Amino acid sequence: MELSHDLWEKISYTLADHPPSLCILSKSSSKLRDLVKFVIGHYEAHLHITFLKNECCEEEKTSKEKIQIEMILNRKGCYRRGQAHCHSVFSCLTKRIDGAIDDLLELFARELITLRFNNFPENISVFTAFTKFKLPKCEDICFNGSLPVHNGVFDMFQSCHNLKRLVISNPKAETNFSDFWPKLKGSRLETLDLMSFHHSSTKEFKLPQSLRQLFFCPKQEVACQHAENIAKLLYSGNWKRVYIHSESILETVVSQLYKPLKTVTEFCFSSKAFTVDYVISFLRKCEQVKCFNWFGLHSCVAPIVIARLLTDIPKSIVFGGCVACKSGETVGNGGFMEVGNRVNVVQVTKLLERPEFNALYGNTLADAVLFERPLDSNTISVIYIQKKDSVCGPNCIDVHEISEKAGLML
Repeated sequence: MELSHDLWEKISYTLADHPPSLCILSKSSSKLRDLVKFVIGHYEAHLHITFLKNECCEEEKTSKEKIQIEMILNRKGCYRRGQAHCHSVFSCLTKRIDGAIDDLLELFARELITLRFNNFPENISVFTAFTKFKLPKCEDICFNGSLPVHNGVFDMFQSCHNLKRLVISNPKAETNFSDFWPKLKGSRLETLDLMSFHHSSTKEFKLPQSLRQLFFCPKQEVACQHAENIAKLLYSGNWKRVYIHSESILETVVSQLYKPLKTVTEFCFSSKAFTVDYVISFLRKCEQVKCFNWFGLHSCVAPIVIARLLTDIPKSIVFGGCVACKSGETVGNGGFMEVGNRVNVVQVTKLLERPEFNALYGNTLADAVLFERPLDSNTISVIYIQKKDSVCGPNCIDVHEISEKAGLML
């Protein structure tokens, strides 16, 4: 029987608004189970579990006997009118968390997209509950706070056959990463996001061959201990894309690079500081690098950076920079030509003058300039991207997209 649009919205939003109610309904009768499956089949699920900190605050002391469970249900496909998603936060007694997870996963395991674990004790055994189910759509797992290494963590990774991204945020300073890396064996991870890193081992370690992207963005207020061992991390995987959001960390890493990084093809850096020497040193260690992005680079120094890239990197490379200041149009019109003349650029092309390019990006780009040296043995192409009235962020136009439209293949 087809449900009308209005009835569908009423049933789905009413039931999905509180997952524990769905769990109870699913156990009541076979007809209700069918209805619950129908509702859940139209959502994707995100599960966050938090061990509340036992800290004093002005209002009350948080009970360490309870665990907070957060379930977010997003509608699949196009959002329809009405409520876009259901967001439910509820608590569970610590001693009953296994049963609560069993109930939730029995309903949502096939639709689970992300898992987030906050402040989990290192010796917690709750991960065994996740190993009872296959989580075929789970792509992201995040550990915030303690990094558990016991009781089912390895098996949980194996249950997520399509796991793509692992985020490790704010691990304790004494965390032993050497015990954690082996838990990733056999997984299909593609991206590793680190918000902090305290790995103290001086040896290289083995990471899954599937890993391709390393995103390192330490929080400003959290000191990164043993930052020099990020170089070991770079040597321990077949990274293709490396993103480092810290000029001080980059300086430390460069000082520890004792051999080439043979697999890195793209390096992304984010800093408003003028640390071009460290960038040049890093790029020199990347034998296969084809693309370099500097997010947050001010337009006033962009020509200097481009000139250094053109003269100091003896290989073909595409440079993408999304500037943070809004006064860069004169740089695009004048400064680039000066750079082109100084480094003997054969051709300077303003991409926005191409009708087909302007049709796609004319309303979103203030300026885009492509440098080419097609007659030089060390061909270098540079793409400089400036968005109108915006600072650098996740909405930056992708340099791959720009280069493809310009006829360059990275």
